[in-house]
Amino acid sequence: MSSTPAPRSQAGASGVAFLLQLERRLRLLQDTGEILSLSAQLLGQRLGAQQVACFDIDQTLQCPTLQHAWSDGLAPGATGEYFLGDYAARLADALAAGQALAVSDVASDPRTAMPAALATFSRLGIRAFLNIPIAKEGRLAALFVVHSSAARLWHADEIELAVQVSERVWSTILRAQAESRLRALSATMETQVAERTREFGRTWNVSPDLLGVLNLDGYFEHSNPAWQATLGWSAEEIRTTKFFELIHPEDLTRTYAAWEAANQGQPALRFENRYRHKLGGWHWLSWVAVPEGEKVYCSARDITVEKKLEADLAARNSERERLWRSAQDLMVAIDAEGCFTAVNPAASAILGWLPEEMLGRSLFDFVLPEDAAATRQALAQVSQEAMPSFENRYRHRDGGHRWLSWVAATEGDLVFATGRHVTLEKEAESTLRSMQESLRHSEMALLQSQKLEALGKLTGGVAHDFNNVLQIISGNLQLLQMTLDGDPLAAKRIASASSAVERGAKLSAQLLAFARRQPLKPLVTDLAQLLRSTEELLRRATGESIETRLLLADDCWRALVDPHQLENVILNLAINARDAMAGQGQLTIELSNIVLGSDYAARHADVAPGDYVQLAVSDTGTGIPAELLDKIFEPFFTTKSEGEGTGLGLSMAYGFLRQSGGHLTVDSMPGHGSTFRIYLPRSLEAETELPLQLGGPVLGGKETILVVEDDVQVQTTVVDMLRGLGYGVLRASDGESALAIVGSGVPIDLLFTDVVMPGKVASTELARQARLLLPQLAVLFTSGYTQDAIMQGGRLEPGVELLSKPYRREDLARRIRHLLANGRHVTALHQYRAQLAPQTAPARPEGRHILLVEDNADARAMTSELLAMLGHTVLAVGTAEEALPLLATPGLELLLTDISLPQMSGAELAELAAREQPQLEVVFSTGHAPANSGVLDPQARFLVKPFTVKQLQRALLPPGQ
Repeated sequence: MSSTPAPRSQAGASGVAFLLQLERRLRLLQDTGEILSLSAQLLGQRLGAQQVACFDIDQTLQCPTLQHAWSDGLAPGATGEYFLGDYAARLADALAAGQALAVSDVASDPRTAMPAALATFSRLGIRAFLNIPIAKEGRLAALFVVHSSAARLWHADEIELAVQVSERVWSTILRAQAESRLRALSATMETQVAERTREFGRTWNVSPDLLGVLNLDGYFEHSNPAWQATLGWSAEEIRTTKFFELIHPEDLTRTYAAWEAANQGQPALRFENRYRHKLGGWHWLSWVAVPEGEKVYCSARDITVEKKLEADLAARNSERERLWRSAQDLMVAIDAEGCFTAVNPAASAILGWLPEEMLGRSLFDFVLPEDAAATRQALAQVSQEAMPSFENRYRHRDGGHRWLSWVAATEGDLVFATGRHVTLEKEAESTLRSMQESLRHSEMALLQSQKLEALGKLTGGVAHDFNNVLQIISGNLQLLQMTLDGDPLAAKRIASASSAVERGAKLSAQLLAFARRQPLKPLVTDLAQLLRSTEELLRRATGESIETRLLLADDCWRALVDPHQLENVILNLAINARDAMAGQGQLTIELSNIVLGSDYAARHADVAPGDYVQLAVSDTGTGIPAELLDKIFEPFFTTKSEGEGTGLGLSMAYGFLRQSGGHLTVDSMPGHGSTFRIYLPRSLEAETELPLQLGGPVLGGKETILVVEDDVQVQTTVVDMLRGLGYGVLRASDGESALAIVGSGVPIDLLFTDVVMPGKVASTELARQARLLLPQLAVLFTSGYTQDAIMQGGRLEPGVELLSKPYRREDLARRIRHLLANGRHVTALHQYRAQLAPQTAPARPEGRHILLVEDNADARAMTSELLAMLGHTVLAVGTAEEALPLLATPGLELLLTDISLPQMSGAELAELAAREQPQLEVVFSTGHAPANSGVLDPQARFLVKPFTVKQLQRALLPPGQ
């Protein structure tokens, strides 16, 4: 199809006039649509086109939007979105480069002759067209189009005119848009300025901060109402007062420096000083000051409260720091890992660790392993709620531990805890519990002790009266036996009655043992040796069907105890064990050393802490029920069948051991046997042997004896016995009567008095006053019930002679004879000393070196002095134990020893001397005949008491002289 050319007359020289007219008209327009509509109409009419439009290019040319179009009324509507497809793809680069595109016939032009494009052109009624691109910065921004419904050839001036119009239109559009935006911006700015002005006014008025404008002279030209609200000054007062006049004197120097810096153009940020209030006082202000030109724009905030809070906080922090450092309690902070992040100095005083040694370490490095689980649980609890109190133990640097009582709370990720040192309290609690337990035991023990003490007094009194009765019976039986003329039947009856008296005496002795009133003769005893010596006796007592074992520890300590009484206790316990086992079982006797501490002593009122020898007697018998354990030591209580026991064995053992300073306990379980434990205090003295018993014939004498006895029948019996021995006898029933007899001047050689006496004058006081009147008077006590008057710690006082009731005639005769012999000996020594005193001379060359052993103090002193008068050198001691270490004294020639000594006898001392010092001469001094002395050596030399000076001198001569 051929193109129809347009008339050129319309596109000639008048094109310039058209463009000028178009610019004039467009200059009057501001709306983009109006600009596009007018320019499209005028161009379309100028070119004779059917349609002129402008496409907005959004993203790509393929989908342009036709928004503004002019049409001659014959062409179909063209506004809307177009899809140009391959056509746009082919032309995009050229149009983007700003090249105008002219198509004279869409059907024949290869650029448009695509079926899809032709269909669109046909629908729109387009046969020829011009495309004028508007490209900005390499991108196609818009596209002007001129459409013709008929094919036509576009001339160059037409294309140029279309290009000129499009450019003018686009620039007009851009100008209009810019003017529009400028107007909008101007309107917005005016609105904002007005709003900002209103806001500034409101801010200026309502701001709590002090706002102001300073001139270079230091006066505030403007100030907001906050000045008056904060400092009390009005705006006029602020304006007319130089600001330096309101500043605290201490802050002037710093404020001058800040003001000079502001004048040099340096802003002041967070500068603080104090301003005077109109009513007095000062307010802290924090300033921001910015200089600009000849003004300084200022804003100040009242920080008086903050300053006070800051000072208070600093004081509290300082106080907390002092508390942290001076606190006696341990204060720590612990992180989520259980490590110390802060530790106060109290750690050194409480745990011995420096704080820096604990920082960063786990608290479980210090908690005792036994308390670790509970500590973890407490930490888990405190993370959920405050922990009221918790106690655990921390390791001390010295290896021990300390108890701490904690309170803790969390803050953030940390646990803050305070531990109070409660080791002393815990120890005090433990001690208190122990004391309470001990007190309970002590109360029970005291009640039992008081009960047994009451029983003891009762049984002691009974034993005293019983012994007096036995003494009457025994004495009369012995006197009766002396009158028999070979009557065997009468002799048999007397023997039977005497045997009954002995059993009664044994029963009475057991009662006295329980009452702790029996006279004891304690010796330092090797208990292991004592048990070995009684082993055979024990086996015979228990029988062959009982297995008896002795378990004796090595190096057992010695004890001070009456060995005969202890043997009786052990034998009694063995027999009880045999009966409990019904003849079948095992008896074990153990001996060991033990130390009883204060805790044990606190639980047992009758025990003192110290070293003890423990003797345990165990059996495999039936045992003792728990409810009976507190009763077994009571007299006459027994678990045996009726007629099988007296019930005094254990009570006697209990009393004897208490009297000996010891202790007796029992552990028993029914069906598993019993164990009795004897505790005896350790003795550090050397072991002693059993004393020599008095023996020999029953001898009487012609001396005078004063018998003091309140029981008339006992008194009569004793008087008859003594008169039968040939003695002269005086009698009295109380101490006052006896003193009257002594004071009468009647010669008396021996005072024989009962211990328990009625009246004001006790037996001991009687003996003391009698000896004042008769210094050489011998004294022998007798009693069936000893008292503290002649006892010391359960034992006879030194120098006291006692004959316990009931006694035999033979014992009475030998004891009196022994005492009288010693008394005469002392008297003779006094006489010899008086005779020799005027002849005293220095020791002669033939004088001997002598060791004298005499237990009677008076006899020892007199004999020693007499030997010295005779020219001898003397070492004098009272016991064999004291003499032993002196046997090796250089130059010692002779041992002069009594036989009857308190512990080791003189005969035993002589045997030791003969073994260790064979050259040492030995002379025995005794009140008995040599045949009755117990010395077996036929060559032994004797000096019989009382002796004369000549007898003494002869005894001291060396053998052969």
